[in-house]
Amino acid sequence: MRDELDDEPRWWGSELLARHPADALWARAASEVTYERLRVQVTSLRRLFEAYGVRPGATVAIQGAQSFTQLWSLLALWSRGAQVLLMGPEIRGRELERLLDHCRPQFYVAFGDGGPRDRTFHDEAELLVRKLRGGQRAVTDHCLIHFTSGSTGFAKAVARTPQSLLAELAAFRRMGGMPGAGSNVMLLGPVAHSFNLVGGVLHNMDAGAVSVFPTRASRPALLRTAIRAGVDTVLGRPDHFAALVRGERSVRLPALRHAVSGGDRMDGRVHARFAERFGVRIGQAYGTTETGIVAADPTGWFAPGSVGMVAPGVRIRIVEGELQVRMAGTPYLGPQETPARFLPDGDPDGPGWFCTRDRAIRDPSSGALRIMDRIDPPADRRQLTRGIDHVLLSDRTASRSLTRSGAPAD
Repeated sequence: MRDELDDEPRWWGSELLARHPADALWARAASEVTYERLRVQVTSLRRLFEAYGVRPGATVAIQGAQSFTQLWSLLALWSRGAQVLLMGPEIRGRELERLLDHCRPQFYVAFGDGGPRDRTFHDEAELLVRKLRGGQRAVTDHCLIHFTSGSTGFAKAVARTPQSLLAELAAFRRMGGMPGAGSNVMLLGPVAHSFNLVGGVLHNMDAGAVSVFPTRASRPALLRTAIRAGVDTVLGRPDHFAALVRGERSVRLPALRHAVSGGDRMDGRVHARFAERFGVRIGQAYGTTETGIVAADPTGWFAPGSVGMVAPGVRIRIVEGELQVRMAGTPYLGPQETPARFLPDGDPDGPGWFCTRDRAIRDPSSGALRIMDRIDPPADRRQLTRGIDHVLLSDRTASRSLTRSGAPAD
């Protein structure tokens, strides 16, 4: 059978799609998806987006229900040479309006009805493609625009080049204890977030591991999924691991070997209870949307307060207690944040140091990194995300609805 990607242009992630046998398993949720099906779906969506006017250099915001459709669309848009704005479900209301006004994407692609509280993973979701008035083509070579968590205010647009993503994948590849070929890795966080996308989905593709997406977020559903899929690695946030150790009934996960937590500090009691129940110590990973992975402890070797060793290829320094990370250039799409968070060596577009605003220390004997606390106070995001998203978008767009099969809806 002719490879469905034979007629596709080469792009920075082509090898992630092409290197695996057609019958190898890529991911599983309610159903299993082989690499053959993945390539067929990506090719189909690439042609569909092309038919709707998405050209190389187009800017496309995508947001909505977590699904295979979301991931297929991301890969399809990258294969078209588009710059993708990957927006998490928590970006709503005034914040969404502000980011769309700042980034000026040409298209907005929504998946199903995935609101901020929808923690369900869908195999397939309906697509809604809208063309935005006033959208602008990409003026940089960034392939991905991520958005920060907004812990200290409005989310910021963070730009990633293909080279930075490939460098981060290389860091994960060289990191001991990360999932390898044949691993079954359960991903508990949104794939719109940096660690779950790069350290989860893309690393699994790079390493030959299978991504497992629970279709429900309840503790019984997570445990059933882990048992049925033979999950040996779990990637999640501290609240995910706290949920897994609730209740009195103990459930064994015989295949489990590794658990890695990111996004916040791990509670020592959750760490101890998880080790007691499942026989696995939770390791921690630390990074930012701007820098990607900075340090990780995939094997759980260090104590709960440590985030492990600095990732291969990453340079850090601690200045007056603040952790700073070396970068090739400003991580932000626009210049508005650069003076406060990025310290260039001279040229504003050249290399410099990113100020994480996290206090950190380094263990003098092991070299492991410990994150102490935040320098900036957290923001109340309730006021930032109020508003009616659909009214906002309908005022700015002409829309086209697509069915699951890709045909224009009536």
